[in-house]
Amino acid sequence: MKKMNLLIVLLFTSTLFACNSAEKNEVQNNNTEETQSIGQSGVQDDASQKNVVQVAVSSKDHTTLVTAIKAGELVDALSNAGPFTVFAPTNEAFNKLPAGTVEGLLKPESKETLVDILQ
Repeated sequence: MKKMNLLIVLLFTSTLFACNSAEKNEVQNNNTEETQSIGQSGVQDDASQKNVVQVAVSSKDHTTLVTAIKAGELVDALSNAGPFTVFAPTNEAFNKLPAGTVEGLLKPESKETLVDILQ
């Protein structure tokens, strides 16, 4: 009887150690890393050409346009496979607009108007 009780205790103990939670934590951490990039803008592909947003971001003359694209939440739409024809105004063009125009369009309540202009 003592041998049987000892065997049961050993089996129970080994079962507890076999179900270690460290493996679960590793799996959970891996899942959160994968969900941080959502949409086409999160896809990284060094082999293909840059998309419209990547080209605009890399240009020092288009920072206002990039800000407007982000405010209009159009990054994913413009990161999809093209082809696109884009007439991209430079910062100088935005500066020629009446004072306060760009700032007004970048406000959250003007998002619909901004998206209409950008599309």
